[in-house]
Amino acid sequence: MLYRFGDFELDEEGFSLTLRGRRVSLEPRALSVLFILAGNAGKLLDKQTLLEAVWKDTFVEETTLTRAIAIIRKQLGDDARAPHFIETVPTRGYRFIAPVERSSAGEAIQPPVEPQPAATEQASSSGVALEQPEFESVPQPPNTELPSATPATPVWNRPRLFTFAAVGGALLAAAVSSFLLWRSHSRQPLSTRDTLVLADFVNTTGDAAFDIALRQGLLVQLDQSPVLRLASDTQVRKTLKRMGQREDAPLTGPVAREVCQRLGGSVVLDGSITRLGDTFVIGLHARRCSSGEEVDAEQVQLLHKEDALEAIGKIATQFRTRLGEATQTLHDFDTPLAEATTPSLEALSAFSRGMQAFNTKGSSAAIPLFRYATELDPEFAWAHAWLGRMYADLGREDQAMESTRRAHELRNRASERERFTIDVSYDLLVTGNLKHAKDACEAWIQMYPRDVYPRAFLSTSIYPAYGQYERMLEESRDIIELDPDFVVGYRNAAVSLIALNRADEAAEVLQRATQRKLFLASFVTDEYRIAYLKGDEHGMEQALQTAPRNPWLLYYHAATLARAGQVKQAEEFRSRALDLARQSLRQDMEAEFMVGSAFTDLFYGDRGRAAQTLRAALKLPSGRYTQASAALAMAILGNAPEATSMARELGKRFPEDTALQNNCIPAIDAAVALHQNKPQVALDLLNRTSQFGLSLPLYATFLRGQAQLALRHGPDAAASFRAIVDHPGLVLNDPLGSVAQMHLAQANALSGSHTSDLATADLPRQSQPGSRRDIPPPYMARELAEVR
Repeated sequence: MLYRFGDFELDEEGFSLTLRGRRVSLEPRALSVLFILAGNAGKLLDKQTLLEAVWKDTFVEETTLTRAIAIIRKQLGDDARAPHFIETVPTRGYRFIAPVERSSAGEAIQPPVEPQPAATEQASSSGVALEQPEFESVPQPPNTELPSATPATPVWNRPRLFTFAAVGGALLAAAVSSFLLWRSHSRQPLSTRDTLVLADFVNTTGDAAFDIALRQGLLVQLDQSPVLRLASDTQVRKTLKRMGQREDAPLTGPVAREVCQRLGGSVVLDGSITRLGDTFVIGLHARRCSSGEEVDAEQVQLLHKEDALEAIGKIATQFRTRLGEATQTLHDFDTPLAEATTPSLEALSAFSRGMQAFNTKGSSAAIPLFRYATELDPEFAWAHAWLGRMYADLGREDQAMESTRRAHELRNRASERERFTIDVSYDLLVTGNLKHAKDACEAWIQMYPRDVYPRAFLSTSIYPAYGQYERMLEESRDIIELDPDFVVGYRNAAVSLIALNRADEAAEVLQRATQRKLFLASFVTDEYRIAYLKGDEHGMEQALQTAPRNPWLLYYHAATLARAGQVKQAEEFRSRALDLARQSLRQDMEAEFMVGSAFTDLFYGDRGRAAQTLRAALKLPSGRYTQASAALAMAILGNAPEATSMARELGKRFPEDTALQNNCIPAIDAAVALHQNKPQVALDLLNRTSQFGLSLPLYATFLRGQAQLALRHGPDAAASFRAIVDHPGLVLNDPLGSVAQMHLAQANALSGSHTSDLATADLPRQSQPGSRRDIPPPYMARELAEVR
């Protein structure tokens, strides 16, 4: 049987894959998987079926299949985000989607018999590894088709495994000449089941370039492995704090061992670099954290410090080998450090200091260091990515997009794990393509099931954008289980529970975070909103006293006062919030406050002031979603030409942005149509927004109700307004809630209902219109840096 797809040909008789007649090297098990997929082209094959067919006599984890798929994609030149050959169906399995030509009818069920792989490889012009024909193996006849009645049952829906995350890394060095000296001994064998804590390197050379760059490089190298268990820097910092140490205290000696024991770890890796005459000597030691017993050691001698980057990769590979990591994962996930980061030790040192500054002082302090790293090496992709995230944390969208776009252009200069981060950041921050971002996160989870970061992206940006708060909560709980010290999990869980009207549970989540000494400034605003949802005035006042200079908290309180009719007091708090935004040089925040204030004035009847505030807001630099909210307010005010012009400009600048194209812009156009007395046109436009459900802000749902009311579709209008009224955790103190309640009474009267919704108690609140700041930003950093 021959299977042809694209320029490839699969030969069952020869058990081989060829590209334009030249043999492609593929590990036998991976080749067997490819035969089964191609032999069942178009069919969804669940993971358990593939595992049982190819590894029928061996117990393996699902990650084994994931790695095989990754290997196949690599050799086919396929991309999991935009596949041409193999499609991933999340939580289910895989489907071969390319057209396949067969030379004869297929037979069913067994996978191909595995011959020995060929001996040598060379690279083709396309980058695919090709075998020399003279080394072809003796072929065996395979059978590839699977029964059509195979049930599609996933092995698991979402992995819940041990914590595996590392936030920084180090460059350990290995020689590229005859000066490479290596030694290793093991009294008690290490394994991939050991949880490792990477201590700081002791640098006695006097050369500051080695201070933290060595550790950063080693972590980058070890972090590539899908199977090693590394304690994250987040866990390490929080454990140091619980021990009464500073979060940035040196992690060496007994302190490192105690951290390891408190984390339930097995082994501490500690390193050192010293001078030996004109050379450098780097040592790495693995010690049991319970006893201090040394179980592994290496030593490397270097003539030049420039050799360190190449050397570290060799040491890391040797260490991973002795831990028992499979040869295939070592081959596929071992990008040389110079390619995964930078060939410049100075650039890596600057990047390492940037990471340290971010973790201890925040985004502003880290920007100069990340920028310096990109100046030392303009092709340092990972530094560009982090620089983009720092700009995004500070609301500098244009600069964030520029740096993230540059990182994406250089994504091949990063490891597999970093490429996932770069891709998701690019999709969320630059293009706004939510589907691509979601697909990349799911592929990331399959490749690295213990990573918290793809789940953080999903729960921070993707599921909230669609109004899927239950799924947001599910991912947040997974984060907490995988890494109990990753503060983003608690914040996102609390936000989702507030949205679901589960205020007591939200408060309990924040209490758990506090007990672990985790804190974000946004926790105080969450506590305020929980108190508001529960009608707890004392709790709201307590939050205000806790953070009297938190601009977002002051802005929320202004909305609460406005809703209670305390106009003068509301104006005072609004002014204070704007002053704090100006003092912190956050013009984006100032613009968001002003657009939100315009909506408040608009819904409460002061249309003249709303228009004046919008004009002032549009003079300030702001993000795309703030601009879209301003355009919507313009449309509701009746300024159709300007609103339409702004919408068209946004659509042109961000053609792939899922939320803009399918939610924001249709809502703007619908508001224009309603002002022009074209309710059916408005309703047709709003049909495009249905996939977003109850995502914030709720303007599309509100406008849909208005259109239905204008068409005298009473029950439909009532259902739309009821969707807002029945979700106080989403509405909170937004004036939209009060207006929706009045329109609900009109809809009920139109449909003959005698229910008086105006008699209902005043509703709780929502984040200010047009603001995305209170739900974490889409680009994610290792620690959420919303307000430091």
